[in-house]
Amino acid sequence: MVLPGRGILSYFTRHRTAANLVMVLMIVAGVMAAPRMRAQYFPDVIVDSISVSVSWPGAGAEDVDAAIVQVLEPALLAVEGVTGSSANSTEGRANIRLEFEPGADIDRAAEGVQLALDAAGNLPEDAGVPVMRRGGWALHMVPALRGS
Repeated sequence: MVLPGRGILSYFTRHRTAANLVMVLMIVAGVMAAPRMRAQYFPDVIVDSISVSVSWPGAGAEDVDAAIVQVLEPALLAVEGVTGSSANSTEGRANIRLEFEPGADIDRAAEGVQLALDAAGNLPEDAGVPVMRRGGWALHMVPALRGS
């Protein structure tokens, strides 16, 4: 049976300096352990993307969506390694952004996207040639935390 006022919590409420000392020791131990953390806890993350833009001067956003985005997007989603897409139709321009699974061969994916664009020939006559751009973002591990 534990008597009231005899537990570890009651000790630390009566001796606040001891509680603060334990907290400082835990923070110091965490800071000292950080450089020795294994790298697998902080993996590099690389997300590759390809964006396709098509201009269509004088066309409204709804026309751009119906005649360009609705034609190109299904063909682009069929490219190997695509995990998602987002499309934006504005007056006179369509933008489609494709994201690929981590570790995908972006050069091969770009070839697949170009083949899909070449195969989709049902674009309006006044529309420009689809322009493909590669991009993406990367989150790299902080070198000071990289361990062996």
